[in-house]
Amino acid sequence: MGIPFECDLCHFRNLNGFDPAPTNPKDQYTLLVIRRALLDAFWSRERSTVTGNLSRLILDYKSGMSVLSLARSPLPVLGSDKVEDRVGMGSTTLMLHASRRAGKYTSNLQHDSTRRTLTWHNNAHAAGEKSSSSVVLTNQEKSFHIIDAPHSSRWRERLVLGMKRRTGIFRKQDEPLSMELLLAILALAEEDWKKSKTEKEKTLIEETMCFITLGFLLSLRGEEIPLINLQGLIEYWSSGTDGSVPQLEKHIMVTLRGRFKGEDNQRWHLLPLPDRTVSRVPARRWVRRMLYRQIKARRHKGPFFAKKGGKRASIGDYDPTFRGYLTRLRVLRGALFLQGVDIDDYSGRRSMRRGSVQHALNKSVPQTVIDEANRWRRKEASRGTEAGLPLRQVYTSVRYSLPTRARYPGSL
Repeated sequence: MGIPFECDLCHFRNLNGFDPAPTNPKDQYTLLVIRRALLDAFWSRERSTVTGNLSRLILDYKSGMSVLSLARSPLPVLGSDKVEDRVGMGSTTLMLHASRRAGKYTSNLQHDSTRRTLTWHNNAHAAGEKSSSSVVLTNQEKSFHIIDAPHSSRWRERLVLGMKRRTGIFRKQDEPLSMELLLAILALAEEDWKKSKTEKEKTLIEETMCFITLGFLLSLRGEEIPLINLQGLIEYWSSGTDGSVPQLEKHIMVTLRGRFKGEDNQRWHLLPLPDRTVSRVPARRWVRRMLYRQIKARRHKGPFFAKKGGKRASIGDYDPTFRGYLTRLRVLRGALFLQGVDIDDYSGRRSMRRGSVQHALNKSVPQTVIDEANRWRRKEASRGTEAGLPLRQVYTSVRYSLPTRARYPGSL
């Protein structure tokens, strides 16, 4: 196996310093979890790999010792006389016990969720009395520190791999929102908006439609949409881009201020959105309604999507209304939905972005344009976009790439 091995009883003694009591349920359960850990460690290597390594060891050792003059055997001593946890069995028992909790989509926690036990254990160790300040490698951006703890042993790595192979990974992605569904939702929402008798109802409709429309056309993740900034929308609303890029004069300049996934600082991001797309999504109509309502309430700064008090809104504030429209459409126009898809499979977290990218691929949008719009490339150089610069200065430094970015939503 290439990793230390001790029996269930030895591991129990290493952890507690005494033998388990046959009548103690906690002791017996601990032995059960230890056995599970040992079997998971076995799962990490194929039988043929272990057998092949052992056969080669025996062959090399016998043939070498028959002709070489070696006073001491080159083989290490297997096992240890010390009664201590050398491999991290203690933290492993906590991880395996945690894995028995019910997951969101499965009867047990999935592998990625289970490994969070190792994460907090590393953090706790780094804050404890046995923390280490030793560094393996450091540069201007990152440092790699040594974690001298049993739970970071090679045995533990093998066990985690074996556990992953045993349990597998069940992935459940948000269902993509198709362009046909998006247009149907917007049409239904338009009817509701005109019939609404209260401003509260109109506000919720406006915000939800802006949320899904901007998320789709700009291919944003659900957690990125609330980063849209009110100040930037107001500043560039009248002429789109202030006339400095003529071919973008009839575009909405959507500005986001915050940190995208994979970035380590806060930045301004400027995303052009055309008034008209190939599919004729009425983006400006919904943005105008919501924007004017914010200005009427004397809000000129902060998040565009905001709760009462100005706090940034979240995905959960719009998911119920979004799914409510999908539920109504399933009754009215069931042919728009694939068989076997539940309404709960849709979410503001990823449904818009997945649908946007799929629609772009179906429309043969060039891959370079898709990559630019979705920020799927090497980490952006700063290029004057560091937080703290005036928004107009940020815009000046990135406007040369805006025509390319504008091609993506305009092609949908």
